[in-house]
Amino acid sequence: MKIHLVRHGEAVPPEVDPEKPLSPKGREDIEKIAKFLGKKSFPLSLILHSQKLRAKQTAEIMGQYIAPGLALEEHAQMAPNDPIEAGFLRATAEDGDTMIVGHLPYLQKLLSYMIVGNEDLDLVQFRGGTTVCVESFNGSWIIDWVMDLQLI
Repeated sequence: MKIHLVRHGEAVPPEVDPEKPLSPKGREDIEKIAKFLGKKSFPLSLILHSQKLRAKQTAEIMGQYIAPGLALEEHAQMAPNDPIEAGFLRATAEDGDTMIVGHLPYLQKLLSYMIVGNEDLDLVQFRGGTTVCVESFNGSWIIDWVMDLQLI
């Protein structure tokens, strides 16, 4: 089982739009990463995203290129400062691979908890669109790969 953790793309400032959708640059960045990842073969059985618009838009773009036709699922307990347990339990309830599209510090805490059992360590710099693939291996979680816009 693999879980792909994805930080949403750059959003517009709240004074421009209180919903904070993806900015044009954020949309472009996510499309670039999604197109790159879409050329690789990794099946997803679920794409989870927070209730925030920028995460939903990021999930839609990722799904379009990586898993066309796969329905997205909004999760009520994946806001930036939510506890990680509910999202983690939902993601690991799947038989297949899952993508979680969310925010900081939520993603950073989830990754840290999965890898070292401590939510308070920063293991990866999550920039907009950064994708971290975590794999279940011999009863533990390991980082399989990290993709960042700077690598493309």
